[in-house]
Parts: sequence; C-alpha cells; structure tokens
Amino acid sequence: MTKKKPSRGVVRIKKRASRSVSSNRWLERHLNDPYVREAEKHGYRSRAAFKLTEIDDKVKLIKPGMTVLDLGAAPGGWSQVAVERGAKKVVAIDLLPMAEIPDVHFMQMDFMDDDAPEALVAAIGSGA
Repeated sequence: MTKKKPSRGVVRIKKRASRSVSSNRWLERHLNDPYVREAEKHGYRSRAAFKLTEIDDKVKLIKPGMTVLDLGAAPGGWSQVAVERGAKKVVAIDLLPMAEIPDVHFMQMDFMDDDAPEALVAAIGSGA
C-alpha cells in the first residue's frame, strides 16, 4: 500500500521516540483540525469556543449584561465567548492555571471545596 502524499496545508509531524504512536496521531489530528486553525485565527484559546458560539446562536444563552459562571474554565475559550457576547461579569474557576482574560475574574481552586461557595458569592457580588 502506498502512502498518500499530504495534500496542501496538511501538517505532518516528525516522529519522536519520546512520543507514543497514539500521541503522534493525536498531535497530527489536532494540528490538522479546521476548528483548531479557526480558533487560532479568531484568537480563541480552544476550539471549544465554537461549541458555545453555536449553542448561543441557536438558543441565545448569553444575554447582554448577565453574569456568567464558568466552572472548569481552563483554558478559557468559553469565558472569552461570554465576554465577547456581552456578559457583564464572568467568573471562571478551575483547578488548572489559566492565563488572564480581560474582564474575567479567574479563581484557581476546586469548586467542590468547602470554601468555594463563599468565594464564588464574593466574586459574583450581590448583583447576580
């Protein structure tokens, strides 16, 4: 069986002994994913931002001026979309660190922690 030549724009990665076969395949799929490319083009942190935009386009989930709580927020694609779509306040929480996003209040913590509800109420404020 002959190998097909990569079509124009297809990214091929160099195989490394330090990566498994499945890691190499995932990396190739990821780098060739059209949504990954579009996310980079639009400045989104992840391709998941397109999932929220599609949902919001259909059901108008995010209303201008609303408060949005993004649980499990990293890397921040959904928080970016919430701000972009007019949310007045976006509070994001995740166990993982997340680079700063303008107009997003991020807390690195477990939302299941005993002190999380109090911290979230403080971050959201009385206007929610």
